[in-house]
Amino acid sequence: MEEKKKKTIYGLSREQEASRLFGRHVSTPKALCVGLASLLCCLLPMLLGLRLWEKIPALVQTGLIGPDGADDSMPRAVLVFGVPGLFTVLDLISNAQLWLHQKLEKLPPTPVRVAGRWGIAVLGTLLCPFWLLRASGTPVTALFYLPCLLALLLMLLGTHFFDCPRGARLAFRLKRIAYREEAWRKTHRVAGVSWMLAGLLLLALQYGLGRIPPLSALPLLLLLLTPLAASVLFLKE
Repeated sequence: MEEKKKKTIYGLSREQEASRLFGRHVSTPKALCVGLASLLCCLLPMLLGLRLWEKIPALVQTGLIGPDGADDSMPRAVLVFGVPGLFTVLDLISNAQLWLHQKLEKLPPTPVRVAGRWGIAVLGTLLCPFWLLRASGTPVTALFYLPCLLALLLMLLGTHFFDCPRGARLAFRLKRIAYREEAWRKTHRVAGVSWMLAGLLLLALQYGLGRIPPLSALPLLLLLLTPLAASVLFLKE
């Protein structure tokens, strides 16, 4: 009986440790912030669809064969709104599952662990624009995807910095906040939020305009440099 009890306790700790290693146990503010950012990331390709609306045919060929042997075409509205909406629903389910299993202190199912908090959003950022550009006859180029990848990188960095521990290899090693616990915590949280916002802004500009206007460089730069200014303000508290 004692051996069985030890095994149960050990198994539970292993499950909790596995969840921690997969990065699923996060604070409530971080879960809400990251969840909202990933949902917006899934919805933003709709801007690209609206910009290319006139170029996308009313019926988009999918390459799939229907029961009648004909091409199973997709209405334009489904491609523009339905496909990003599907990614949004899947992302919501994934984040909700992670939160539920965290509350129950259980290891999430394998598909949920693989998708994580950003997996669905990353897939949507890569696939939705590709399908929209192909349907509109617009060339799919690396120049289009470069800002999108940079935006994803900013949002992933923001997720890491939101509650960055002191032992993290990637952190703000500023002397003025290194020995101030509250200043450290607040500075990294500001960095997380501002960089996720910068990533979303970059995606919105790329989808909505197809380019990054020079005037938009100022708000992007301010969002990127906000943590440095915050570190000075929090030190004075």
